[in-house]
Amino acid sequence: MSELEARLSGLSPQRRAVMERLLQTRAKPAPAAAPASEAAPTDEHLVLDASSPSEPGALKASYKRFYDGVSAQLADSPYGPFSFFLNYGYVADGSPERAVVTLPEHYINRNSVKLVLELIGDCPVDGQRVLDVGCGRGGTVHTLTTFFQPARVSGLDLSTKAIEFCRQAHKDKRVSFHEGDAENLPFAAARFDIVTNVESSHSYPSIHRFYAEVARVLAPGGHFLYTDALSAQQVTSSLAYLDHLGLALVDDRDITRNVLLSCDEIAATRVQAFDQRNDQNLMQNFLATPGSQVYEEMRSGRWTYRIFKLRKQQASPSLGQHAR
Repeated sequence: MSELEARLSGLSPQRRAVMERLLQTRAKPAPAAAPASEAAPTDEHLVLDASSPSEPGALKASYKRFYDGVSAQLADSPYGPFSFFLNYGYVADGSPERAVVTLPEHYINRNSVKLVLELIGDCPVDGQRVLDVGCGRGGTVHTLTTFFQPARVSGLDLSTKAIEFCRQAHKDKRVSFHEGDAENLPFAAARFDIVTNVESSHSYPSIHRFYAEVARVLAPGGHFLYTDALSAQQVTSSLAYLDHLGLALVDDRDITRNVLLSCDEIAATRVQAFDQRNDQNLMQNFLATPGSQVYEEMRSGRWTYRIFKLRKQQASPSLGQHAR
């Protein structure tokens, strides 16, 4: 049994069905809806649906096509120039918060920015070298450079179109964007002081390879700031493996309620930014709209949305000798 199959087999039947659908998405040319005299749809106009790859390479290619389609559809929408974020967001509920930045009430993309600020918390960012893995359309990178003073920030994503958008939209001289694979980071060992990963790791065929790459590129004493929705089984196994790699847990927060409150506020509106010919069940689960299976798995407690802060204790010879 592959690692991916093992991970899926540990989920509840409902969540497994949803995650298989999300993990096995692709984009295809939209069905012709215009008169024959008009140009046929191209790769710039994609409809998102589901297919069934099982091999890790095919799965990554499927994800790449899906997120290329997401970015292409956003680019064609009125929201495109402002659509830096795809994360579910965070809404305060009276529980303790970690963010050191207070946002105005009507700040654009407020919920999604707030999630990133909660992830960063009081981690020292100024003067640091930061890598954001799974950067998407650059929301986390934008937040880092807007509210903090990192020495430099690198964003990496598998989606060609997302990286193209980032290079056009984010012009800060401290920032660079790279198309690449989270399981095979194209950076030298000990290159970064902070690695961030926001709501992306659930799509990686081998999450352990990703964790090992994080440990490799982090400098000793560096921080891994990590947030995603995970099952209880995944939380336990992930933290154990991260500890094995020399990444010690500093903080573990369950922010499921805050994320659900955000989904209540913004998820349904976000669906409207995408082509209505998409598989609507897929899109509702992708965006965690209230009532979707993904939303209900979090609401029931079968899955929790967590923020982890981990610190690299020391360089590992097996991870630190391979410079890229």
